[in-house]
Amino acid sequence: MALALLAGCTAGPATPPALAGPPDTAGDPRNAPCAVVTRQMVASAFSIDAALIEQSSMSSLCAYRWEDERDLLEVTVHVRAVAASRAQARELFQEATAGEAPRLPPANPSGPFEEVAGIGAKARLDTGTSDLHVLGDGLYFTLNAYSGAGGRTAADGAGTAGAVDARTRWWQHTLPQRRQHTQALGRVWSGSRQEP
Repeated sequence: MALALLAGCTAGPATPPALAGPPDTAGDPRNAPCAVVTRQMVASAFSIDAALIEQSSMSSLCAYRWEDERDLLEVTVHVRAVAASRAQARELFQEATAGEAPRLPPANPSGPFEEVAGIGAKARLDTGTSDLHVLGDGLYFTLNAYSGAGGRTAADGAGTAGAVDARTRWWQHTLPQRRQHTQALGRVWSGSRQEP
């Protein structure tokens, strides 16, 4: 359930059929999305003991979570495409990040994507959701991270609809922190590998 809630929080479009990529194989990162951004990378980025971070995955989505009485860590990694060549991956990345994505209110008047330097071969931040779109070595994935005060109190005592509304408000309220935390984790990922 937590994975479904985490995955449903971003308002981005479903992966277009063009991003489906080649058929799944045993070495395909879509089959092991938690190997793309590892628990150790998350622990390093947020100074939390890796053994305390919960990890779950479903299809091409990986989620990490940790919380205590006050604080919460949430990370989602979604492997969007694995391409046979860097050129094909770049084309898929460009196509996915060039157009207008549905916005969470309020819409950002400056546009949906912003270039981010120093992460992968190319990275763009969705300014409406704080999802970081990352391109690297034939791989295209999105990343979202938050570490800070938990959102549990906003939903306490509310019914299902009230809890969803409270979580949505909390998500929007934490977008500035998500923006920073997502980029910090992206830099840890990028620093763990060599890009051409």
